[in-house]
Amino acid sequence: MAGVALIPTEGPNGCFDGGNSLLGLVGRGLRPTSAAVYRRDIADFLAAWPDPASVTRADLVAYLDTRAADNPAGWDRRAAGLRYFFERGIAAGLWAGNPAAELPRQRRGDWRRHR
Repeated sequence: MAGVALIPTEGPNGCFDGGNSLLGLVGRGLRPTSAAVYRRDIADFLAAWPDPASVTRADLVAYLDTRAADNPAGWDRRAAGLRYFFERGIAAGLWAGNPAAELPRQRRGDWRRHR
């Protein structure tokens, strides 16, 4: 766990953890509201993909399309959360690559060409 500590996944309200310790990767260094939103988005992602080590970029694009295809801001927010989540997992030694690293940002030009 090279410098990254898993944080408890249960907040005072018990929300968004689903008992998944991987959510402990999300939160440190973020504003409380950002952490809550990222944790909610990552909990939703982990419900769809319980083994993040096996996820590909194409899987993430398909997942994001099912959640926010007609909402570029929502797509970008979820993609940012996934980039953060996978970066923290790499730092923790849980996986080697970040399939979210090169996800397009939808609010910049014609993003559908970059898939």
